[in-house]
Amino acid sequence: MAYEASEIMFAAALLCKPKPSDYENATNLRAFIAKARKEVERNPTKVQFGDTAMRQGFLSLMDPSNDKMVADMARGISAAIAVRAYMGAGEKEITSYMTGNTWPNEVKKFKVSAYGFQDYNSSDVMVTADKETFYGISLKKKNKSRDASPTLINKAFDSVLVGTEFAKIKNELATDRADFFADLVIEAVEKGIISKYDIDNFDRLKVSNKKELFEAKSRDKTKFDRSYINTKGYVASPRGYKDSNTRDRNSMRFFVNGKLADPNNRHWTKVIKVLNDNIDLFSESLLNIILKTKLFKEMEAKDLEENTFDFALVTGVGNVRKDDVDVGKGDVISLKTTLCGLSRLDELYPAPYKIELDSVKQDSANAAKIFLKMKKKNLTLLDLEIRYKGDFSSQPQWQGTLNYDFINFLKKECDL
Repeated sequence: MAYEASEIMFAAALLCKPKPSDYENATNLRAFIAKARKEVERNPTKVQFGDTAMRQGFLSLMDPSNDKMVADMARGISAAIAVRAYMGAGEKEITSYMTGNTWPNEVKKFKVSAYGFQDYNSSDVMVTADKETFYGISLKKKNKSRDASPTLINKAFDSVLVGTEFAKIKNELATDRADFFADLVIEAVEKGIISKYDIDNFDRLKVSNKKELFEAKSRDKTKFDRSYINTKGYVASPRGYKDSNTRDRNSMRFFVNGKLADPNNRHWTKVIKVLNDNIDLFSESLLNIILKTKLFKEMEAKDLEENTFDFALVTGVGNVRKDDVDVGKGDVISLKTTLCGLSRLDELYPAPYKIELDSVKQDSANAAKIFLKMKKKNLTLLDLEIRYKGDFSSQPQWQGTLNYDFINFLKKECDL
């Protein structure tokens, strides 16, 4: 697992209750970090880890001399202040549990595997003030309050296609993707980026076995170190197809990226159509995966004894530049608030969700991705991206954030 300095500082700040003077400048903040690390080490029951490796991994990040870590820990302090207020904990002692691959014993019962995810309960840290109510905290971060909302999902496209009801859709999209990229290989040959003589039986393949042009399982590996669609170089380059300069306008990678940057290409057009043709399925799955809308239901099915569970998306806001420290006001959006908002949306706008191209963002981009918006009537809930990360043979990735229109809706309708 990846360790985050903001997460361990979040737990340490809940333990140590920092005063504004503790982070009024970088000198004081660094001193507080050193003090907080010692307190975490002295209080193993108040900040618990799943195993020794996790403990060592997290504590190693509490380095007052590391500028990057110090800035990240400022965001952790911001989140801790916001969560203490959300819990109504006052000056009470709070116990934190660092989750990850291995959860501490006291909170293992809150771990949920569902909907194709081992970590459907995506809490980065669990916290409690009374050992009765436990809060799952999904911790995000940003430098300034006005910055864009942090990414809530970064998963393979298939991650929202879990269940037998998606089988036909998955096959349709996979077939279209392979056909689209095979046609790009054919076009690359026509443009002289790839020589037809470097692909065995090219003329036959483009007619009767386009799948091989996409997969390139039988390629000449002395010339192509990767599949044709993933090739970075070009035939006329001094370094051939293995040329890694993807900014060269003659290169295969530049050609493919340019095609995928066009939102009107047939691949993206197909994706958007399939999403909207199956919008009820997709919207339910997307909202569930990104916002954890079924997490309470999953918890109800577990034996939590006398405990209750709450869940919140928390964003720590802060940054450090030289001696200037900015610990901003953290944001807390509870799952209860999110569910309230979705319910109010259904009441006010009894219409299906829809997926639309975000033309403003798309016009300013030049990458192998498409920008989308998930809307209900005229209100945008989610800003979405579907992007390829350098390997066109693999599934593209979803990225998603809450749109400010939806956040403002929550403030108005659900007292966020």
